[in-house]
Amino acid sequence: MDPFDIPIEPIRPPHIEIDPSLRTITRGVDSRAAIDAAVPEVRATTDVHLNNFEKSTVTHVVIQVTISRQVQIFKYIGYQYDWAVPSPFWDFLGRIASKAIFDDQVDLRELNFVAIGRREFVAYTTSTWRAAANAQKAAGLAGLEGLPPLNVIEVNFKKPQPGQPIEVTWAPARALFTAKIREWNERAGKPLDHQNPDKPQADKTGPDVEETALPSSGGEA
Repeated sequence: MDPFDIPIEPIRPPHIEIDPSLRTITRGVDSRAAIDAAVPEVRATTDVHLNNFEKSTVTHVVIQVTISRQVQIFKYIGYQYDWAVPSPFWDFLGRIASKAIFDDQVDLRELNFVAIGRREFVAYTTSTWRAAANAQKAAGLAGLEGLPPLNVIEVNFKKPQPGQPIEVTWAPARALFTAKIREWNERAGKPLDHQNPDKPQADKTGPDVEETALPSSGGEA
């Protein structure tokens, strides 16, 4: 059985402790402006044999992160994490990954996500891919015709340590991830509600929400 055919219900955290010393996101603004904080110092690590990997050809990034890790990351940054309003936090995670892996030379934007229990897999497009997609659209081409080959990487966040840079690890994505990215790029879908992923919300902006089984790499530590 294809694991993508196995629906797994996203689980709302039973309790996220509210820390009154932390800031809360600004509501009613674009998600990229909702967290008014500088991206912290970061460090990216990968296997030695990938040191010469050509990152300029990356088209998509998949961040896999648990709810508890997001709570830790945003506490480190000075913000209270809110599971019910995911987009500002996903956007900021993308900015952290961009700084760590691409030295802020690549703008990551959310494409879609899969929630499995309390773990979220958030897919992003790179600015390189979006430029190619815009050119393809202008040329009147459909599907993935005329676009560069998919080159997807997976990213995990380690537990933040006081006084230390946030550390991320990355590696080329497994075939299962790349296949899902291909599917998401080939189809058009309405955004779905984060809390009820099988209920379309046509008036809600942001990435699609889909409940699908994706394997964890076990990267969080």
